[in-house]
Amino acid sequence: MSEFIFVDNALMKKIYSLLIIFVLIVSVTGCKKNKKDSTSVEVTKYSAETLYNKAKKYMDLGMWDAAIFQYKHLRNQYPFGRHAEQGTLELAYSYFKNYDTELAISTLDRFIKNYPAHEHIDYAYYLKGLVYFESEKSLMQRVNPDPSMDRNIENGRQAFVALKTFIERYPKSRYAEDAEQRLVYLRNYMAAYELQVAKYYLRRQAYVAAINRCKFVIESFQESNSVADALAVSAEAYKQLGQSELADANVAVLEKNFPNHSYLQGGELDLETKIFSFKDLWIFGK
Repeated sequence: MSEFIFVDNALMKKIYSLLIIFVLIVSVTGCKKNKKDSTSVEVTKYSAETLYNKAKKYMDLGMWDAAIFQYKHLRNQYPFGRHAEQGTLELAYSYFKNYDTELAISTLDRFIKNYPAHEHIDYAYYLKGLVYFESEKSLMQRVNPDPSMDRNIENGRQAFVALKTFIERYPKSRYAEDAEQRLVYLRNYMAAYELQVAKYYLRRQAYVAAINRCKFVIESFQESNSVADALAVSAEAYKQLGQSELADANVAVLEKNFPNHSYLQGGELDLETKIFSFKDLWIFGK
């Protein structure tokens, strides 16, 4: 009989322990739920204007990570309305200043698609070009033509297309003059890049490749500073291929438009590929 009671007491203790554990689990779960509910109430109690002003304050202070977090929070809580619209544009700007090119571009594309009639839509187009433009400035480097270099120039091409599109759509925008200057720079930059590659090919006796690069400069960037050298390199490449008529044709164009070019004096070419000078190409402040 006593043995039976002993077993029963052990069982009761075990059940009692399990009940205590169960109560603790329920209590902890309830606390977490209450905490979550409390946080949820706290998050949603702010108006769209309050959340926007908070995000903009961080942006004005240059606290880009905090601004991005707040603008995303605003978008999640209030996906519609004027604060959400303006917040999306300023979120793109914050990404741009935080050196996140891909997110800046994707945010701007979404803004342009969703809010085509927004009062600052011209700035969205301009900012897209500016994002590509600024991301390209660090790529002034010694030319070593390979597929990676063609990828490196891609942001420059994207900037050129974006800024050109902006000017065509909004020629009277307050940002149009700045965009025009940047296009001049990009035109010279891309032409200089192609010319450096053409020199590289000529130096390695890849004459057809050199000619193709020069043709692209002459046909696509007629107003750039690299056209004269492109004509000279092209003439030399044709000369090396034994195509004297085509070589003479390029020399004739060079004589007519650039009579003082050094190639016409002695037929010598500087084929060294140089690091692009940002100072030489930069036209702001001249």
